[in-house]
Amino acid sequence: MNVPVTIQDIEQLIINQTEENISLDYKAGEALQNTDPKKKEIAKDVSAMANSAGGIIIYGIKEYDTAAKKHLPEKITPISRTEFSKEQLEQIIHGNISPRIADLRIHPITMYKQDEVVYVVEIPQSHTAHQNTRDLRYYRRNNFQAEPMQDYEIRDIMNRQKNPRVGLLFEIMKVTYEEQENPLMPHFPSLGIGNDWIENRRKKIRTIFTLKIATKNNGSVVAHYINYFVRLPEDIVDEERRRSLKKIDQNTIEYYGENTFRDIVDKQSTPFGSIPKYGPSRFVPVLPTLSGLSEVLPLFDNPTLDDRIISWTVYADNAEQQTGSIALQEIPMNIINEVTNE
Repeated sequence: MNVPVTIQDIEQLIINQTEENISLDYKAGEALQNTDPKKKEIAKDVSAMANSAGGIIIYGIKEYDTAAKKHLPEKITPISRTEFSKEQLEQIIHGNISPRIADLRIHPITMYKQDEVVYVVEIPQSHTAHQNTRDLRYYRRNNFQAEPMQDYEIRDIMNRQKNPRVGLLFEIMKVTYEEQENPLMPHFPSLGIGNDWIENRRKKIRTIFTLKIATKNNGSVVAHYINYFVRLPEDIVDEERRRSLKKIDQNTIEYYGENTFRDIVDKQSTPFGSIPKYGPSRFVPVLPTLSGLSEVLPLFDNPTLDDRIISWTVYADNAEQQTGSIALQEIPMNIINEVTNE
């Protein structure tokens, strides 16, 4: 899910009754206090999220007390900025978790009263295990709560830094351009048909949509071999292209990709001209923090980009499989207009 950054985003979680999950946790405003038990609980919850899949903890949303609505957001219970500041929360987190969690971010969202805030803590998945120094324990978030980790779980997390962590990046390209409709149209001056008229008849404005899929190595070691599967709604993919893709169910197809590349080693002559001759496929390593090769899927004209989900699974070297999902409407769009005004 996207990180909430406005009052409206916070209110929408309550309106939609967005349930807690392994990557989303609600805490009432009173959870933030400068007492030893509360500091221990804050460090426990934050370190558990980092040791698991990463995610968001929102301080300032109360859950329902009833069993039927457990883990659902009931209401906003804001924090007084003067009584508990962003800096205090930051100090508690970094001062009671070892090692320090890199790239952790705290987003204060001001409520309708300027003194009242909700703190959204954005926690990345870590490549090492983090200890709560208040009780010297390691925690991991399982379903809806933080639980102490066993020895093998700690060692599994410590091994994350020995393997790449590869995810996928998506971008929708919208390109508008001029197409020459009939470049061989003859010239008929005797009929009063001049070059200007012909040129205008030749021009046709076209808009095409494509989905760009790129690998991204978020780990600290090189990724040598990558294979991934992307599941997406069938009706957004170009009709001709979708025929070559695996059908998962009535509405879903699957695209397979890998980090391979084929070099052009020669040219081959044909009656229609020369065509490139390719060598064997080879894997192209992806360095830490960098993006790898990208693939482009042609989409249907003006596809419906709504709240339907694209999900994926990535395998890289000896690392655990990585999974994720994103709504079509959340994918960034790159708009390119090549039409001239002449």
